[in-house]
Amino acid sequence: MRWVTYRSSDGSERCGLVQGGKILGHTPGMTLLDVLRSGEGLEAAAALVTSNPAEIVDLAWADILAPIPVPPSVRDFAAFERHVAGAAGGTVSPVWYEEPIFHFSNPAAIRGPRDDVPVPPGTTAWDYEVEVAAVIADDCSDLDPATAESHIAGYLVYCDWSARDLSAREMGFVFGPSKSKDSATSLGPYLVTPDELEPHRSGKGYTLTMDGYVNGEPYGGGTWDEIHWSFGELLAHASRDTTLRAGDIIASGPVGTGCILELAGRRDYLTPGDTVRVEVERLGAVEARIVAKGDRLVPEMMISRSVLIAAPAAAVFDVIADPRRHGHIDGSGTVADTITGPARLTLGAEFSVSMVLYDVPYEVTNTVVEYEENRRIAWAHPGRHRWRYELAEVEGGTLVTETCDFTTSPWGERVAGSAWGRRDAEAIEQTLPRLKALIEDGA
Repeated sequence: MRWVTYRSSDGSERCGLVQGGKILGHTPGMTLLDVLRSGEGLEAAAALVTSNPAEIVDLAWADILAPIPVPPSVRDFAAFERHVAGAAGGTVSPVWYEEPIFHFSNPAAIRGPRDDVPVPPGTTAWDYEVEVAAVIADDCSDLDPATAESHIAGYLVYCDWSARDLSAREMGFVFGPSKSKDSATSLGPYLVTPDELEPHRSGKGYTLTMDGYVNGEPYGGGTWDEIHWSFGELLAHASRDTTLRAGDIIASGPVGTGCILELAGRRDYLTPGDTVRVEVERLGAVEARIVAKGDRLVPEMMISRSVLIAAPAAAVFDVIADPRRHGHIDGSGTVADTITGPARLTLGAEFSVSMVLYDVPYEVTNTVVEYEENRRIAWAHPGRHRWRYELAEVEGGTLVTETCDFTTSPWGERVAGSAWGRRDAEAIEQTLPRLKALIEDGA
């Protein structure tokens, strides 16, 4: 199962089960933490929302939050030997092999899977970490490493944002990291139950890739089964002489080369304007824009970009009006294929597209709502915003303007001001060059 926490259209925060690109919503105000604390279990909750969902929401347009927005506690371990060695210049303390080491992080600093992350003032070495984390299913104490994993409700992507220059100063003192890891931790997008991962089990982990990207460029990573301390061992250590609470977060620490610290001299630290993607196979990805503290994204209600294509308007329009070619020009990385619809779009035509978001396949049906042969075409999504192409013949070819128009949607301002608006702007910026290359190369 894959569970999310999202903000409903009525403003309430609630959890839901992801199925086929839809979220089957629980009752208003019921969060994942509430479900875990109730003792009913995720299986029972899944049966309830499957048989009688309080609402059904398109995953593509949901306002996704961190699965556990405010966990009771957060423990972040250093369980990957390759990272520990890489961060320490090749040496590992013998103590690390005797027992797993962790630090407490800040439950109040949790961010969602698409939230912006500000750089704390004063730091010049802002870094990400590619991690995976377990969510505790129930209150438990003094666990046995062999059976401790039975107390895991699910796993999620975890990104610990770190000020390395502050950390270098703090680590010289006996208390370890504090303000260097206090301002932001990104979680999500899903809580994935352990049974989904079981086919990939290997050694003390799973044969699942863990990777980090900055501005679309792969920076480093590895696989989960490189882990030295299993999650059973991490939970046993964390629960010794204390109680883990339902909803507590237990993080692995970064996989080897899963942070810029280990790439010193080869990669620059993060600055405002960078985009970071932390991805764990089968769990999805966290993607964050790095901003300066105090920056706020001003919603762009009509996101437009243009490109000049050395071809007549009719040739360009032929491609755009053929829904079966949309997957060839899509720059969002979400369009998989066209399922149904005419070979050529006209006013009022409907076409369905299979898509993938957060590693989940789903289907979207669009309706052509604006049409002028060789000049303009637009279709409305289920979210009721529009994607529009306008063509103007100019010297040297055709000027093509692609627009994502949120003004037509009742939820437009909220979506445009979220990470989705940024995603759509980036998609257009990737789509137009693909359209240009496809037409000018005669493909």
